Amino acid sequence: MTAASYEPGRNALMLTELRLPTIGRLWPEFAERSDKESWPATRFLGALLEHELAERAKRRTERHRVESQLDMTKTLASFDFA
Repeated sequence: MTAASYEPGRNALMLTELRLPTIGRLWPEFAERSDKESWPATRFLGALLEHELAERAKRRTERHRVESQLDMTKTLASFDFA
């Protein structure tokens, strides 16, 4: 695929299909920044992947917290160990 025939809107569709929502949300901003700061491709891709992984970990932690049905008002300080 040549640059002349490439449609930028396809990125959003492909990222949705690949289930990469964080990259889909951030790539335009990161692409502009990488152009301005002359990032190598590996840095650009690495930055996007780091954000995707961090966001997935955050969503996974929140999902597990909700699924656990733990009472969030209780703390270790309020637990009676006796």
